[in-house]
Amino acid sequence: MKSGLNKMVLLCVLAAATTAAHAQTQSPTKRIEPPARFGAPGRGVGGTQPLTSESMSPILTRPNPSIQVQPRALNLDAALARLFASLKAVAATGDFELSVTNAGKVEITVLPLTLYSMEGRIRTELDLGNIPARIDSTGPFTAFRAAGINRIITLTLGALNLRLTQQLFPDAKGYITQSLPDEDIPALIRLEQRPLGKDPATGLEKLVVTFTYPNGDKREARLWQSAGDTPHPAQVQFDVGDTLITVRFKTLEMLGADAVARVTALFQVPSDYTKFSEVGSMLQIHSARQTKAFR
Repeated sequence: MKSGLNKMVLLCVLAAATTAAHAQTQSPTKRIEPPARFGAPGRGVGGTQPLTSESMSPILTRPNPSIQVQPRALNLDAALARLFASLKAVAATGDFELSVTNAGKVEITVLPLTLYSMEGRIRTELDLGNIPARIDSTGPFTAFRAAGINRIITLTLGALNLRLTQQLFPDAKGYITQSLPDEDIPALIRLEQRPLGKDPATGLEKLVVTFTYPNGDKREARLWQSAGDTPHPAQVQFDVGDTLITVRFKTLEMLGADAVARVTALFQVPSDYTKFSEVGSMLQIHSARQTKAFR
């Protein structure tokens, strides 16, 4: 898998894991970053790499340096929350598809997805159950399936007074919490749409949407939208390097007041879950528990 997928930050639904997670679980002393939902380059604190003599050397020695800034990681959950911002409360089901091109070979992973979006908050759940739990595999989510993790839930709480993301692992009864930067708060992301007309293959309206983040970064996506009095996303695609991320929605329900009260509980971490500082320690502890249970 390309280096852009080898080091990802949490901040996405769709909590997509990376091959780096598998590689690092083999070395207990290395830190594993929580999997990002959808494949984007990792970033250091504040979105930049630390300045060292090694990193500065190429800049100092070239007479006419061409400086390229690495794009920030894609937070898919925040992008989806922004797409659903005009709908007060929504429950949807569909598929998350990760298509990675590596050495000319395309590797495709498709996972069932459940989503709840409510006024700046979004909850996404990925079902890993259809992925073979092959320990020798190097594909996405390998480390989780090998450890017996079948579900990954991500809570993105993007209110201006509550900025955090939490990733829950029900099989391990554990979770991880990270702060949410301004760039990933849906209410602060500007969205522009450019209609492309009706897609003859699907009959849906197709658009190019541009997300503009508070720091000025921009990211484009292709959006297929249902027609009707209340248009809503039916499919969205992001290109991230050699990776294509596609989210397809099969069902979508507008939630009434009674359903909102019930769904609100889904945005809470269960009281019996253990908090972990990072994914590596959670996987190691859960794997040890699993091994002990089979003895």
